[in-house]
Amino acid sequence: MRILLLLLLLPTYCLAEIINWVVVDYPPYYILEGDLKGQGRDELVIDLVSANLVGYQFKRHVMPASRAVKALAKDDEVFCMASLYRNEEREKFIHFTDEFSTLGLSPAIAMRKSTVDKLQLDNQIAVSLTKLIMQNGLTIGTTLNRSFGKEIDEIISLSPEQQISARAGRDTLESLTYMLLKGRVDIILGYPSEHTYLKSLMDKNNELMQLTVLETKAVSKGYIGCSKNKQGVAVIKAINAVLSEVNRGEQFKALMLRWLPKHISLILIPYL
Repeated sequence: MRILLLLLLLPTYCLAEIINWVVVDYPPYYILEGDLKGQGRDELVIDLVSANLVGYQFKRHVMPASRAVKALAKDDEVFCMASLYRNEEREKFIHFTDEFSTLGLSPAIAMRKSTVDKLQLDNQIAVSLTKLIMQNGLTIGTTLNRSFGKEIDEIISLSPEQQISARAGRDTLESLTYMLLKGRVDIILGYPSEHTYLKSLMDKNNELMQLTVLETKAVSKGYIGCSKNKQGVAVIKAINAVLSEVNRGEQFKALMLRWLPKHISLILIPYL
């Protein structure tokens, strides 16, 4: 009887679809170590979505940020990632949800206060990234293969190669913040919550400042993307149905605000 029961259960287990979630060591979106391990914004979104998906099993794979998106190009397995920008290049090998999985403030730049003062910039007014690079000749640090949206991506692609420092591997924004503090780059690209998190860890002398970027929209939406194969179509359909409920709930809203300082979170609240 026990053997028969196991045989009856075995097919159900084997047929359960596996979703492979790609995660990166990128706080505060993914926090893989320390007291706050598992409390990153995007990994908690993954938890919310996974908890509401019936008939699936889940695995997580930690990858370098520079390799993470490319890992979705699978023919025989379903790999998914949260909080991705949609663009034409990615849509060649990724199925995206229609519903957003994250909603945040648009990319911002961090600079040394000494550079801000030298250029006589006002940190309450959005600055032109194009002007800072092309007219002021500033160098910029960014993460290799990371999209910041059509407008910012285009500015980076058209900028002189010698003024761009693209970093790969783990802890890329942390490395770039270190370079900024040491004067090896003049600007680094990231998001307000990222800059705020790293400033609290690394900027003990309060040398850095955040500025908004003129060429971006007020808020940015991230989507879940999965491998563009037959299984991926079904998975995206299921995830999209879950997101249509999840991203309207209070728990989701709290996650989107969690890693923003209060004065900046006030900007995002009307969009949630």
